Amino acid sequence: MSVLMAFSSDELKPSNAWIGRPTPLLELPSTISKGTRPLPVNNGSTMHKLVEKPIRARGGSSLEMSPNPLITSLIPQIGIITSTLLYFSPMAAVRNAASSESLGNLNPIPLAIMAVSSICWLMYGLFIRDPYVTLSNVPGAVASIWYVTAVLPLLKDSQLKNTQTLVVALSALTITLWTYLSLAKKSILQVRSALGLFASALFIVLSGSPLSTMKTVLATRNSGSILAPLTFAQVTNTALWSAYGLSIKDVFVYGPNLTGLGFGIIQLILKIMFPSK
Repeated sequence: MSVLMAFSSDELKPSNAWIGRPTPLLELPSTISKGTRPLPVNNGSTMHKLVEKPIRARGGSSLEMSPNPLITSLIPQIGIITSTLLYFSPMAAVRNAASSESLGNLNPIPLAIMAVSSICWLMYGLFIRDPYVTLSNVPGAVASIWYVTAVLPLLKDSQLKNTQTLVVALSALTITLWTYLSLAKKSILQVRSALGLFASALFIVLSGSPLSTMKTVLATRNSGSILAPLTFAQVTNTALWSAYGLSIKDVFVYGPNLTGLGFGIIQLILKIMFPSK
């Protein structure tokens, strides 16, 4: 077993992982006494030095967080708040649509994607035992499920069919992935990568989904279908999580959030150029 994989499921203890410390590795001697043979690794090479450095895995990601407390502690704590605001930003529009029994300009596609995306990020946060990623998605998972159940009775014809198809398809993909990862003999890092890639892909789709009505916005010069609270929350939230992801060198955190920040800026420009009528 190589050093990169030198940890087992028994070593994944919440007491360490949930307070921001790196997952403990199997014990290795801190020094090599004179005359002691170097430890072999599985690729045939020899470990000549044992130095205390972050263990790099998954394409350069580090299992050790940056020591800067501002980025690794304060920003993700604020990120929990902004993530909650992001998920709650459509609530007023959904409540108005439900009370009036009319969808109006409300776009149901982002709501459908949000329901599955938040659950996938919650699963990823639980798997890597990151309290910030986990807690930032708990409120969203609950709220987004309510959004879908509230707007479905208001949809008709092709809009209803498309929304139902989207929810079922994304749910089926998620369940299939989780089942495969549970039954297949994959390493911890492989499972983490698969969960991270899938959650990242869904978040990118979610971030760009309000732009599904961009053609209508440009034609009517009316950005009413793009929710202003959701846009502002997306820009703020993705900026904070991009900084956090870059600081801990986790591409599954900063990658989709940088993309989401770009989509959010485009939506913000459309809101400024074509105010809601």
